[in-house]
Amino acid sequence: MNNRFKYILNSARQALLRPYFGFIHGHAYLHKDDWIKIKSLVGLKSDDVTDVFESQFARLVGEGEAVSYAAARMGFYELMRHLRITKDNEIILLGSTCAVMVNAVIRVGATPVFSDIDPETYGSSAGEIVKHITQNTKMIVAQHSFGIPCDIEKIVELAKERKIFLLEDCALTLGSKINGITVGNFGDAAIFSTDHSKPLNTMIGGLIYTKNHLLASHLKVTQAKLPSLSKSRQLALLRRIMIESHYSNPSYYGRLGLINIYEIIRKKYFGGNRDFLDEDSGVDEAFSYPYPSKLPPFLAKIGLFEIARWKDVKQERKELLSSLILTFVESNVSSPLPQCYANLKLDIVPLRLAWHFEYTEDVEQKINSLFDEDWVWFRAPIIATNVSLEVLGYRKGNCPVAERIGPQMFNIPCNVPAKFHNNLIESVEGVFSEKFLKKRSRI
Repeated sequence: MNNRFKYILNSARQALLRPYFGFIHGHAYLHKDDWIKIKSLVGLKSDDVTDVFESQFARLVGEGEAVSYAAARMGFYELMRHLRITKDNEIILLGSTCAVMVNAVIRVGATPVFSDIDPETYGSSAGEIVKHITQNTKMIVAQHSFGIPCDIEKIVELAKERKIFLLEDCALTLGSKINGITVGNFGDAAIFSTDHSKPLNTMIGGLIYTKNHLLASHLKVTQAKLPSLSKSRQLALLRRIMIESHYSNPSYYGRLGLINIYEIIRKKYFGGNRDFLDEDSGVDEAFSYPYPSKLPPFLAKIGLFEIARWKDVKQERKELLSSLILTFVESNVSSPLPQCYANLKLDIVPLRLAWHFEYTEDVEQKINSLFDEDWVWFRAPIIATNVSLEVLGYRKGNCPVAERIGPQMFNIPCNVPAKFHNNLIESVEGVFSEKFLKKRSRI
């Protein structure tokens, strides 16, 4: 069965499932007047709303400043250019990351170096990073995965001792704390994503956050000179946002796959602009959009709506995480969960509940019937790429822990609307009601 036919068949099957849980939380909460304000900004190249969004986002993290871009990877790229990172430099990345981060490193001419994951946080580990530091190391990227803070305190010590720039990768984590300190405030700077699958959803977008005023000022100056996305691209993004605002909830999520197939056919045979900035899965691709580019003001406006409800959303996600963990415990299957969820030093605002374990085939199928398995992160060391990992500089064996536990990874979305929490918990209880554990496969 070829991949295209398998995708269509799987999408048709998902369309019959209800509830069905995906990993995108849409904007169904927006009202008619909100949409009018958003649409009025489409096509504008600049507006004060972007500055307000950056300021309010920065306040979610700490006392620093934030600079926005059309994608987080573009902010990463601009930061590396500011630091004069060149072909003689090495950048340490986590061995479970997205190809767009690797491509940004390659695009500035530097060499990506991959450190293995900590199996108890699925994030960066100081013990693994130190193995890869050389005289050419210019930056360490410490990744916080799924909302779980990584071993950042030890990584800070390591970076300061070696005088290496430390960037926190908070693309998957917003609001989580270690001993009361919010992630993003440990490094020299931090990168945040506001892609539609991330903690705050502006469909595309990202920010660089830093407490270094001179760095923020420089990035703001260069940001002002960046080109904007075309109005046709912005209109395509708006169309996609409105589609997901309707379908990205458990009542209709199963139908989203068929909608995606329809959209592909519509654009191929009847014309239409591409929406996502998704031409960055290989290193030699030509872009149909400027790279780097500014965050469109209408998306910054959506970001402000997201920020306005963040306090309540954050609490809802923490409560859902607690309920899911309790479900694991009461079902006597809490052993798959990594120890981070019991670490009292951590205040986790979850994007996803993540774990790895080897299950019986029937239970694995049952889990996958509830969740969009194609969206499970990180079943391979580098995800979202259409080229071999070797092309991206990754060699088999570089990160043995990530390679071993990747195929056993499972995720449960925590960015699910509150009214569906009981449905989610009951569905998970249904999976765990059977004696299904095959064997413990922890590292």
